[in-house]
Amino acid sequence: MDLDLDDTPGADGGEKGLTLCSTPERPVWGSDQWAIDIAYNLHLSDTCVDIAALPPCAECLRVAELPADPDAAPPLHRRAPRPDFASGFTGDEIRGVLDIDIVTGASLGRRAAVHLLTFTKIPDQPGFGDLVGIMDLVWDMGDIVRMGQVTDWAAVVGFAADADVPDRDRRMVAVAASLGGGPPVGLEAAVAFVDDPAAARRAIEAIAIATGHGDRWELTERPTA
Repeated sequence: MDLDLDDTPGADGGEKGLTLCSTPERPVWGSDQWAIDIAYNLHLSDTCVDIAALPPCAECLRVAELPADPDAAPPLHRRAPRPDFASGFTGDEIRGVLDIDIVTGASLGRRAAVHLLTFTKIPDQPGFGDLVGIMDLVWDMGDIVRMGQVTDWAAVVGFAADADVPDRDRRMVAVAASLGGGPPVGLEAAVAFVDDPAAARRAIEAIAIATGHGDRWELTERPTA
């Protein structure tokens, strides 16, 4: 069973797991493998069991009747191949995979950078997904979560320079790139959001995140006189 764990160059992105019947191997999600592991462990004994000798289940018989072409596998046991990049993703889908990277253990700098980037309209621009690499991570109970990471922050700055977005977004992306390990930027001009309280708040939050205190401080907006 293909768990999509192997990301080494040239590999098919998969790893073989246990099966409880004699069905030919087929791609599945990690939660399916977890269910198989539970059933297998419940039937462990002191004697050896020849897995290949176990009779196939009804579903396995149905799969066995399919053509040998892997693309013809049934939807129940077939998942779409993992894309290398977020090309074709919507802006919100890109924001989603970037946020998943944050909750699964991104560095402080990358967290801060994504906090700024996802606030802008840059992820909504056609072609931006080509700069976001996609990875799958085995998570709780064997489920696979899909996350994304910016592959080249300098390229993101260049992309923003030519994109049809407000200048505010370009400056925020420049700061995001600097926090994410890309080209450094002078903060004085980049975060001069005097007339944009929402952008200023986001920038302050990003700095707090980058210093490791994003979960301790909360900004309280106060009306101007």
